[in-house]
Amino acid sequence: MNAANPSSPVVIEVAITPLRWGEPAQSAAEMVAEARTCIDAGAGIVHYHHDMRLDESAAVQQLIDVGEGIRAVSPSTLSYTDYLTGKTARQENAHLRPMAEAGVLTMFAIDPGITTFGSFAEDGLPTRTYTDGLRFDEAHEMVELSKQLDVPISLGVFEPGHLRWILAYEEQAGFSPGTIVKLYFGGGHMVDQPGRRGINFGLPASEAALDVYLDMMARSRLPWIVSLFGDAILDSQLARCAMERGGHIRVGIEDAAGQSPFSNAEMVEAAVALAGHVGRPVAAAAEVLPALRS
Repeated sequence: MNAANPSSPVVIEVAITPLRWGEPAQSAAEMVAEARTCIDAGAGIVHYHHDMRLDESAAVQQLIDVGEGIRAVSPSTLSYTDYLTGKTARQENAHLRPMAEAGVLTMFAIDPGITTFGSFAEDGLPTRTYTDGLRFDEAHEMVELSKQLDVPISLGVFEPGHLRWILAYEEQAGFSPGTIVKLYFGGGHMVDQPGRRGINFGLPASEAALDVYLDMMARSRLPWIVSLFGDAILDSQLARCAMERGGHIRVGIEDAAGQSPFSNAEMVEAAVALAGHVGRPVAAAAEVLPALRS
């Protein structure tokens, strides 16, 4: 079973932006200020979204502005964005090269494999379906881009089959140094509709479910991080189990889906406290990339 060094530093990621289609996101200045409070609290990776109402040009500029703001606050902090609106991998990731040219691309995310997100219709039946993700040939193209740009990837795993692809790719070609596997667990609420129940995807946030993934990763050298999509991860057994097994943790108001009274910074502080309880230090900003590469 893959169990990273249980005494190694914990990397804390924070997803600072609420996911609300058709509504304003935080402004660039607000996102930078939010990132700063989280970095001061102990976050080593910051994930943020753009205002989804913007056209491509304006969206790219907002993402660059936030990236520049975070770099000014903490040059060593890794940050990565959401995807642009588009039907292809190239359209969804059209911001990456401009961000690299602006000197603010430190990491980016891909979700290899198609995920079905389920939710309940107005009559209470589980009949609503939304699918997202990359075909494996598209994911390969994005991995090649990460190597060209020399930045690590956050590899989203929503279903066990997605991890199979990652492990096969690791064996055959490898990933950019610092790449991390993000193990998503499905909560009970919709992240884009606060308070609304959802079916979501994948495995539940339990010790047994985590061990399934770690058993699959037994021979992998990739670091891993856990996220609970649709509930408060700090209220689950998943957070402590991951830290005890040497993994990393993602918190934030995006994933919590309105199910936590904590702010982003308060969630980071709680994750730092949990790390202390299990006897692990928290990676400072300058330690995050070396920790992921080790």
